[in-house]
Amino acid sequence: MGQLLSHPLTEKYLEYNDYKHVSQDQTSNITSADGNLVPHFYNCVGSMQGYRLTQEDAHLVLNEDKAIHVKFYDPFKNKMEQLKLSIFSLFDGHGGADCSNFLSGGHQHSAKKGIARWIAYSFERHQYGAYLDNDSDSLRPPNSKRAFRTLQGLITQVIKDAFMLQDQELYQHFANSSCGSTAVVAIIINNEFLYVANCGDSRCILSSKNLGIKTMSYDHKPQHIGELLRINDNGGTVSLGRVGGVLALSRAFSDFQFKRGVNYGKNKGHHQNAGIPPQEAQVTAEPDVLMHKIDFTKDEFLVLGCDGIWDIYSNKQLVQFIKYHLTLGVNLPGIITKLLDHGIAQANSNTGVGFDNMTAILVVLNNGGESLQDWYTKMKVRLERERGLQ
Repeated sequence: MGQLLSHPLTEKYLEYNDYKHVSQDQTSNITSADGNLVPHFYNCVGSMQGYRLTQEDAHLVLNEDKAIHVKFYDPFKNKMEQLKLSIFSLFDGHGGADCSNFLSGGHQHSAKKGIARWIAYSFERHQYGAYLDNDSDSLRPPNSKRAFRTLQGLITQVIKDAFMLQDQELYQHFANSSCGSTAVVAIIINNEFLYVANCGDSRCILSSKNLGIKTMSYDHKPQHIGELLRINDNGGTVSLGRVGGVLALSRAFSDFQFKRGVNYGKNKGHHQNAGIPPQEAQVTAEPDVLMHKIDFTKDEFLVLGCDGIWDIYSNKQLVQFIKYHLTLGVNLPGIITKLLDHGIAQANSNTGVGFDNMTAILVVLNNGGESLQDWYTKMKVRLERERGLQ
């Protein structure tokens, strides 16, 4: 009997990060009951080209041994702090894979290239201050260019700065190209605070105990009223749900044909109407940023996916799909594989659903000292109780 080979359409790239190779001095220094070191945030990435002629998705995972460590000035405490940034991000390119690959830092997933470089740069070199109290407009330090009343607001602006700096760098490479990319970036600071920055229609959701699902991003579509107003104010139009009848997104990196009036510093002379803030362009790279303090007693996992995933699954359906297979004892690579296979099986030539590239990242929110096997066991018991099976 001959061997059954996988169909080319369903060939998948899987990256399973269980961190068994990480040495003791590279982890979070959290030990389990038996004294072994246990990493945070096990994860698995799955990607499928599907019916598309090319694969335009890219991703970036920087965690544990690859996590970014930055020196961050906290104006509320008036001191420097060391922050650990675990980054999980997904980039859905269009017009080619050049832009999405650039954002991911290339195949080496480098922290010194792409969006990771600018995130670290913005955290370390921000010039923001804090209001000393509610009755004072004094800034700390005195030369701060802007003040914030909360640390969360300051960090949100720092992340937005990173996106705008990245877009400025992209202009140097793709000013005359029609390529672009969405981005959804989940940043976990010191294993405690989750910030999700989204630009485009890739998405991130958080699954919690008792069927809880928290939307950590919002899709940026041209027909949404806030997006439509910005596009029209900048002289653009929306037809057939697309900017200029072409682009089905209202926010993205690159796509500089929709950013003609933006001032890119030394390159501003290339534009006839230099000086438009990048946030006001028809298509902007400015992200929405949402923050969540992780509660390891309730929060279970994160899912990041490109729009090809969300064409198939609703937020609720995807979480139910993952939890169902956790109940059956399927591991992370198995779940991601089934998720992608089920997605392409739904391909419909009439609607176009299921014909896009598909990429998903599943991130485990395991507590300090909780091994991956411990998390599997906890989830299986919890889900069986929720289903009334115990």
